[in-house]
Order: sequence, then structure tokens, then C-alpha cells
Amino acid sequence: MTVFNKKEFLLPNSHRSMSTYHAKVMDDGIMKLTMHDCKHSIQLKNNLNNSDEVVEALEKLTCLADGILELRDYIRTNYSALNQ
Repeated sequence: MTVFNKKEFLLPNSHRSMSTYHAKVMDDGIMKLTMHDCKHSIQLKNNLNNSDEVVEALEKLTCLADGILELRDYIRTNYSALNQ
């Protein structure tokens, strides 16, 4: 199976931010999503060789993605005027 490995700075041109994420699925089927800011990090991890953990991984990622999009939309709606 193909390895998935993506790393990215969230604000690559910012001199104030060191926020990154690293998403990977390794040869052994272990999925890790690590998110870092300047001082903290969080990692989601699942063994994709276990069908229950595949379901959990998909639920975690969907919930996180939905929450991020809702927060983005809230900020756009309520705070975008501050930047104009």
C-alpha cells in the first residue's frame, strides 16, 4: 500500500506563526495526524489494520474538519469587518 505523507506550514510567510500539520499513514497502517503551534501539539492516531479503528479515524477526521469549517465561517461572519 502507498504511504501518505503530507506536511505543511499553515502560514508559511508569517514571522509570528510556527503552526504546522503533518498527516501520514505509514507502511504498517498506522495513521497519525499531528498539529503543532508555537508551544503545543496534538496527535490523532489510529491503526488502520483494525476495522473499528478505521471507523474511528474517519469519525475523528470528519468531526475535526466540520468543526474547523464552522469556526472559519463564524470568524468570517463575525470578524471579517475588522480587517476591512
